[in-house]
Formats: sequence, structure tokens, C-alpha cells
Amino acid sequence: MSIELFDAVNLQDEVIGTTDKIKAHASGQLHRVAAVYVFDKQGRLYVQVHKKSGGLYDHSVGGHISKGETYAEGAAREAREELGITQPLEELAIFYSDEGPEFQHMFGLYTCVAEPSWEFIPNDEVDEIILMDLTDIRELMASEPEKFTGGFINTMNEYVRLKN
Repeated sequence: MSIELFDAVNLQDEVIGTTDKIKAHASGQLHRVAAVYVFDKQGRLYVQVHKKSGGLYDHSVGGHISKGETYAEGAAREAREELGITQPLEELAIFYSDEGPEFQHMFGLYTCVAEPSWEFIPNDEVDEIILMDLTDIRELMASEPEKFTGGFINTMNEYVRLKN
């Protein structure tokens, strides 16, 4: 198995080198990730029950951007791999996310409304997703933030900031 390489970036999102997940997370090196919020037609968000974190709530889709890949390309790739979503995604923002000393990310945040014909099929990457109302998510984030990944909290705060 080969190690997946990522672009290391600075706070202006300029490429300054190459890294991998282990190095970047061990040293707090800034690198790129994508998050996609997938909504249903009623405006509820599909929240991923994140396997690797022990079941924390996370983005509908999320993942690292490969070396030389754009945010849009990475978001589309991750959406296909994790949820089988192939429709166009809307870019909302690219922003810095400080999730503690080891997790320093530049996030590309995207959204889409799932096609009526889309159906989630559990797979190697995602076992479970749940539909949640945005108001319920915000209330739960305020009362029990430990139920969410740090990245999700930061992207949801950015999403709310942009939409309000």
C-alpha cells in the first residue's frame, strides 16, 4: 500500500511542500481537506456517523485533498467514494480550521441537495448516515459538542455564518 501524498499549505492556501496524513497530523502541518454537506429536499442534513472516530457525528462527506488535486476535484471524488453522489457540488467557502494542535486544515466546503433517486448504500468507508434538522444539530452542538468531530463543528459554524 502506498502512502497518499498531500499538498502542505500556508495560511494563504499556497502550496509550500508535500506531506502525508501521518506526518501532517503528528506535526500539526496545515493541509487541505474537503467537506460536503448533502441535504434532502426538506433541508435536513445527512450526517455521517464517523467510523474512525468511534461514532462521532461528521460531515456528510469528508476527506483529504490529494497532492495536485483541486478542492472541487477532491470533494467530488470523496462524494463518489463515500456516498455514491455524482451530481454537481456548490462551493461555499475555503477557510482555515484549527481543530487542535495536530489537526490544522484548510477546508473546502461544498453542498448539494441529493437527487430524488439517490439512495445511500453502506460501504467500506461509511456504515451509517442519519438525517438531522439543522436546528437540532446546532442545539446538540451547543449542549454536547463532544458528539461531533472538531472539523464538523468548524464547518457548521462557517456554514451558519455564510447562510445568515
